[in-house]
Amino acid sequence: MAMSESDIQKGWIYRTSHQQERLVLGWDRDGRIVYVSKGHDAAAPFQNCHVRITTKKFAQRVIGKLSYVEDLQPYVIANKATTVVVR
Repeated sequence: MAMSESDIQKGWIYRTSHQQERLVLGWDRDGRIVYVSKGHDAAAPFQNCHVRITTKKFAQRVIGKLSYVEDLQPYVIANKATTVVVR
């Protein structure tokens, strides 16, 4: 079941219906969500590359929140997510 778009928040790890995990880094200037997936490298989770997607599509794909990440700066830097803006 999809989540509401208003429930999407920066810093949360979300699970998709395919059991994948997504960490929301923020939003870009166009209002799209910038997120990173967990990836296969257990030593460096959420440090592979960032993706931009509309809030509507992201909300359709995720089914729930898993946990909150306090400090996102290391993930923004590791993923070269220069499109993230403060919102």
